[in-house]
Amino acid sequence: MYKMVLRLDIGDNAENFSLKDQNGKDFSLMDLIGKHNIFLTFYTGGYDENALKFLNSLKETYPDLKKLDTEVVAITPELENKVKNTVNRVHLPFTVLSDPELSVSKQYDVYDPVSNWTYPAAFLINKEGVIEYSFRGASSPNTPYLRYIMDKLQQMVK
Repeated sequence: MYKMVLRLDIGDNAENFSLKDQNGKDFSLMDLIGKHNIFLTFYTGGYDENALKFLNSLKETYPDLKKLDTEVVAITPELENKVKNTVNRVHLPFTVLSDPELSVSKQYDVYDPVSNWTYPAAFLINKEGVIEYSFRGASSPNTPYLRYIMDKLQQMVK
């Protein structure tokens, strides 16, 4: 039996990173810490039907997340032009970042070395920058249950 050791998990401070968003602008996680709760999610890409279902569900939940003072940031290994295409096709109202070097996927322990891609994952980060919830899926059908995310956020804002 073995114990999986993760670099970042519940109770840890979220680590800063900088990536390009869907419009080619620089985005830094530290720009949100201290201002909002953050729902940070990793998805495989706009080619993946399961990832698109999750992004659509997240889009539908987004107004409720905003009411709980939560910003959504989604990350994919896809190139910037693919990210922009997905955002436009699905009409995503939140920030989507391109991580083609997989640096943030590795930083947050959601990198799959077998496929050289990312696992689906999610982190809830409070305003102080502390990870309150983490989810790491084994494959694209494994995505966080958004109702649970909403319940957890409601507990955080009390």
